[in-house]
Amino acid sequence: MTGSRLRKAGLIAGAAAVLTFATSTSAWANWTANNWVGNQGKLSQQWVDESYNEINFTGCDEVYGRTSVDVALWQQIDWGSDKKHDTSTFTNCFKGASQKSTATQTGLPRDSYYFEIDKIGSGCISCAVAVTKVNVDTTKAD
Repeated sequence: MTGSRLRKAGLIAGAAAVLTFATSTSAWANWTANNWVGNQGKLSQQWVDESYNEINFTGCDEVYGRTSVDVALWQQIDWGSDKKHDTSTFTNCFKGASQKSTATQTGLPRDSYYFEIDKIGSGCISCAVAVTKVNVDTTKAD
């Protein structure tokens, strides 16, 4: 191999390593997002989990006055269809800026997970829920 080819091969290998690191670190355990907005069908970022997780929404609001949001937990399946585990209806977070709604799941296999805004109110495709704080916590000890 010539020097030019070696440099190109090294550059490609280095870029692949950086890309692998960058994509694998985005799917990790606990995470928080402030001022998160989602419409029906919006997916969250992914996280890696086993056995236990909590999805917390604090301070929910919807422009048209809807007072509930259905949040579905999904397990990412690498070589097949993702698996839906549970859907929770959040209502308490709509009762004030500091009010929290929580969905808790246990007995989950170690894998990557994400949530989806399944439904807003009784079903409103053009609606969007604004959440002051979204938190995913995979530590049962809290």
